Amino acid sequence: MFSSIYALLHLFGTRTFSRPVYLWLSSVYVCFTLWLMAAERELLLLTVLIFLFMYFALLKAFPRLLEQGFANIQEKLFLQGGVGMYLGWSSVAVLANIGVYAFSFGIQSSSQIGIYLQMLLVLLAALSAGYALYQSKRNAVVFATHWWAFVGILVGLFSREQTELLIAWTLVCVVGLNVFYFKKRLRSIKN
Repeated sequence: MFSSIYALLHLFGTRTFSRPVYLWLSSVYVCFTLWLMAAERELLLLTVLIFLFMYFALLKAFPRLLEQGFANIQEKLFLQGGVGMYLGWSSVAVLANIGVYAFSFGIQSSSQIGIYLQMLLVLLAALSAGYALYQSKRNAVVFATHWWAFVGILVGLFSREQTELLIAWTLVCVVGLNVFYFKKRLRSIKN
């Protein structure tokens, strides 16, 4: 929220950030409001489409934001921190929206097909998170937000019965994401 206000206040200011970055970010925050309205009205397909747009807009804006640099620590905190958290969250949450839409067709989450669908969604969430990490040059804020999102998934799974397989699968996906993140980071630290 603060990063959007900061970006909007500086859209026509003297700062040298490119307009495309601000326009992508502004469109994301407008779309988030539209997503909230669509979710409240249970327009599930529309929530998926809006979320997909937000995710891809953040994938466009965040690397450009990093390339342009920051004038001071406030810009770094508000823009890299805020937008990085939003990118990390949306890269996983977009699959949650797809899951809600898929399960709206009456698939029981505890049925065999429901479990396999959830496993597929967790795998796709991990792959999406990995892609967001790649696009963000393995940004630590994006990575930390992925941890937060996957902890949320695990908390949800622990609160339900007969989810041992899904818990194990989620942990495998998280370990894979960690290997992807730390392997390159550790190599760059050693060099």
